[in-house]
Amino acid sequence: MNVYKRLFSYEIKNIFRDNMTATMVVYPLVMTLFGAYLIPLIIDQFDVGPGVFTASIIILIVLASLAPMLAGSMLGFLLLDHKDENTLDSLRVTPVSLTHYLTFKSIYTYGLSVLSSLVILYGVKYLSGDGYTYLGSNVWQSITPLSIVTFSVVSALFAPVFGLLIATLGNNKIEGFAYLKSLGILILVPALVTLDVLQDIRQYALGFVPTFWPVKGLLESASLTDNAANLSSAWYSVIGTVYLIGLCVLFIRLFIRRIAH
Repeated sequence: MNVYKRLFSYEIKNIFRDNMTATMVVYPLVMTLFGAYLIPLIIDQFDVGPGVFTASIIILIVLASLAPMLAGSMLGFLLLDHKDENTLDSLRVTPVSLTHYLTFKSIYTYGLSVLSSLVILYGVKYLSGDGYTYLGSNVWQSITPLSIVTFSVVSALFAPVFGLLIATLGNNKIEGFAYLKSLGILILVPALVTLDVLQDIRQYALGFVPTFWPVKGLLESASLTDNAANLSSAWYSVIGTVYLIGLCVLFIRLFIRRIAH
């Protein structure tokens, strides 16, 4: 426990010294302003119709999923930096094992992601006002504070999963950037649940995508995708939590195995 306290103290002292960590502090504020003010202005340029309301749901999904992906990218590139400089080997002569270090970084990244998601979702919900009101409905008004907290806590588990995945697949930062670009599509896949063809049992074809479960839980809590095949929002959250924690443990082991070889 003392090891984790020392690591946490070090991270707090270096929040504004490290450019990537500082980005995680500024980024939620920028995205909140973008989502609350700029996006509604852009949408207002189009004719109001059912398609616009669906577009606002997709924007909600993307905004809600950005924080875990950015936090995960930060973790992934940090680990790839360690790979490039072979600094992870030095942990073998310290009280901190590689497993403990990865566990700490995963938890720390998770915490940053939770806070960022809360800022973005609460910020856009309360600052946008009627900015997302179309055909008498506002997608943000149907989302409760409890739903935001639940989603943020569950979806943030994707941050360490994404970071460890990039670090495991990539041998260096160049490869990591290539994987980041290709895997970035994961935040858009859950938006497919807005399609009519995926409103029934076929929605679970997207279940292999980790972000599907927390996003679907958020939408279900707001009754934005009503269907007899839907689970309760609580079940989506529970399944998402178990799935994401399992993936995190798996990728920690795979990363350690790659380093060992």
